[in-house]
Amino acid sequence: MKEVKNLEQKNIRKIMQLVLLGIGCSILLPFLLPFALGIAVNVISLGIPFFVVLCALKNPWALGVLKNMRKHLVTMLGGTIPEAFQEEDTKAAKTESAPLDTEAVSEAMEDSVEDADTQTIIAWYGRIGKERLNQIVTNLNAKGIYECWLRRDGICNIRTPKGYRRVGCLPEYPGEKAEDICRFLTREGGLQASVKGRYVYLSWNG
Repeated sequence: MKEVKNLEQKNIRKIMQLVLLGIGCSILLPFLLPFALGIAVNVISLGIPFFVVLCALKNPWALGVLKNMRKHLVTMLGGTIPEAFQEEDTKAAKTESAPLDTEAVSEAMEDSVEDADTQTIIAWYGRIGKERLNQIVTNLNAKGIYECWLRRDGICNIRTPKGYRRVGCLPEYPGEKAEDICRFLTREGGLQASVKGRYVYLSWNG
């Protein structure tokens, strides 16, 4: 009988301890729960940005998405983007536009070179070329010949059954600019000019 009573007393004590533990938890839980939730929220709020940054570093394309999201969020809130971020965006825009600026500069340089070549041809034509070409064309017209070939050194030839024959010379002829010369002479009228291998072929109406 004593053993039974001892077991009953032990069970009663355990039940009392459980009841007291439950009462204690029910009293302390409303105070401890906010702290637990606060800790969990802080861990999540701090962990998500680190996770996003880590993903962005591993995937560079994600940085652009984050920047766009930041701009939209700031615009919705009626604020402005910090100057540091604006400088980054400006640098990125300059980097993207740099190849375009380089292309524009190269095109401008090419145009300036073409203009210089054209001025050289115009100066030569007005000073020497026009008069000498008119003399050659007049002499060939008298012989019933309506074409000739200009070499790069300014020698003017005609084609004969025995080969090419020299019929004149153009001093200071800028033969290295053959294509520009053809365009200029054709634009001046009276002569049709085109590049044929190492020669400039000239033809006209008698």
